[in-house]
Amino acid sequence: MPRLLSTHLLPLAAGLALLLEGCAPELDVRARGQGLSRWRTAPHLPSFLDTHEEELRLQQGGWWGWLAPPPQAAWRAKFNVLASLVTEEEAVAMKRLLEDAPDDFDEDIDGVDKMITYEFIISSAGAQKAHDPVRSARRAQLRRITEPILRERIQPFVWARYPKAGAVCHSMIRRYLERERRTHDTHWDIPSYVSVVVSLDSSGQDFEGGFFVTTGNGEKSFIPLQRGDTVVHQSDLLHGVHVRHGERWSWAMWFQDSWDCSSRAESWWQQEAEARDPVAQTLRAMRAATQQESYSWLQEAAQAGFPRAQLYFGKALEDGLAHHAPDPPAAAAWFERSRLGGEIDACASAEIVVE
Repeated sequence: MPRLLSTHLLPLAAGLALLLEGCAPELDVRARGQGLSRWRTAPHLPSFLDTHEEELRLQQGGWWGWLAPPPQAAWRAKFNVLASLVTEEEAVAMKRLLEDAPDDFDEDIDGVDKMITYEFIISSAGAQKAHDPVRSARRAQLRRITEPILRERIQPFVWARYPKAGAVCHSMIRRYLERERRTHDTHWDIPSYVSVVVSLDSSGQDFEGGFFVTTGNGEKSFIPLQRGDTVVHQSDLLHGVHVRHGERWSWAMWFQDSWDCSSRAESWWQQEAEARDPVAQTLRAMRAATQQESYSWLQEAAQAGFPRAQLYFGKALEDGLAHHAPDPPAAAAWFERSRLGGEIDACASAEIVVE
């Protein structure tokens, strides 16, 4: 009998340890069923969101959950939520054009999580697929809808809010359908100086979940975007997508800080990184020109105690980045530090430590 009890209790104990130390299932801290206007003015918004400023405070170190509140980093990633920027008729028209041609979507490997991503490129400074003659007629139809919106509504707001922003260098529509990709892991938009995401569906009607912002410590706030609602943010906002039920379509744009799409992304956040801010150092690592430069920035940010950097540095050690020999034990130690610091995405990598 004691042997039987131990067989059942050990997995429970391991799960409890993970729960207490930062590996609880994702937590949606927004109450379900709220409309966008109520979400923006709700008195019980999560601690990392200011009701009107729409500001996310990135976590830096500390314990997670009920034991003690995690200390907050100085970094503030601001974002704007614009209700009904695109009309329902415009959103429906954009979506209908592509629903009639499901095979026109590209199925490429995403750089964030190596999963297949389903997207239709409307325009791009770098992607050759944006000039594919087979789909040129459909792109022209989409541009007749999107270009006036971009010119008259989106660009004026972005340029006023972010004076250094320049041209839209990538514009695409993404879909998250049943039996296809359902998630987009927590990430930063590395190729983008300013990102704009327009929902072509309505949260609570067409899908559950959707676009979320996060500090990386397990708390996620799913923004209940309705058809035509828009999120505008810079690339320092940790965010992702998780469609729990239903189907979600969105129109996304990436601005650069140049007018000819020749930006030097490695220079973004340079001053802050050189001032030893670990968030800026991590962003610089993601845009580094060489693997060695990326390794150095990640190492410095990880040693400063930023859990997201510790996760990435662990992966760098695991993969042997920048000609370093792979070092699984050291990688496991950094995954564990990241997990204890509250980075929930480190939990899967830290399972080897628990075992």
